[in-house]
Amino acid sequence: MCVPLLAGLVASACGSAWNDPYPGEERGANVLYTAFTERPKHLDPVQSYSEDEATFLYQIVEPPLQYHYLKRPYVLEPATAAAMPTLRRYDASGRELAVSADASKVARTVVEVRVKPGILYQPHPAFALDEAGAPRYMNLQPADLRGVRGLGDFEHTGTRELEAGDYVHQIKRLANPRLHSPIFELMAEYLPGLKTLQEALAVAAASDGGWLDLARFELPGVEVVDRHTYRITLQGAYPQFLYWLAMPFFSPVPPEVDRFFAQPGMAERNLT
Repeated sequence: MCVPLLAGLVASACGSAWNDPYPGEERGANVLYTAFTERPKHLDPVQSYSEDEATFLYQIVEPPLQYHYLKRPYVLEPATAAAMPTLRRYDASGRELAVSADASKVARTVVEVRVKPGILYQPHPAFALDEAGAPRYMNLQPADLRGVRGLGDFEHTGTRELEAGDYVHQIKRLANPRLHSPIFELMAEYLPGLKTLQEALAVAAASDGGWLDLARFELPGVEVVDRHTYRITLQGAYPQFLYWLAMPFFSPVPPEVDRFFAQPGMAERNLT
């Protein structure tokens, strides 16, 4: 009687796990399964500031810098940047100082980032154009979204090249009073122009509940140099700033995508 019992145990051990939670057709495929302990609250890079959210967000947006995957201690390296940012430091009289100059002598630091040319955004309806070359989905009304539950429900998509202006747009979003970025106060200590911009945006937001077009507002201290270069001028010395450039807060957000999701009816469908 022991022989049939033993044979049954061996046979069951050779089969697949009875409580395997993963689809059988994906067994052996190049798929990584993971889990998260808390539901993400924000996936907007201007607001997100938790590890659970970062797990998802780093699959969506790419900051200019990243950490080398293997080196210890941790070392920054270019991600979407073509090279490590250049740093120039100046004293109160405008005289350029050595990068290693004493922090107490530094009045401002200029950080210049060059973006890799040729990077394209993944296909998205915000980039879709009609036959005349105009945005296809930028003047939607709630009725136009009937039946839309996800981005895949839009028939057309498009793409374009990543540009320096997309990074500047995201930095401006730190000052958007509707978004309440958790790093605004800290960044405003080194980028005083953020507070000036926030004040201007607060006035505009109070008078107009619609799309807040950040392109109409300047951010002192942050500028587009050319299509693939942007420059940030910090008050004083802030060596840690480069590490912020490896976080989603400073990843690019195209103005088209920002405007697309700001349309009436999007938030109600959890399209943000």
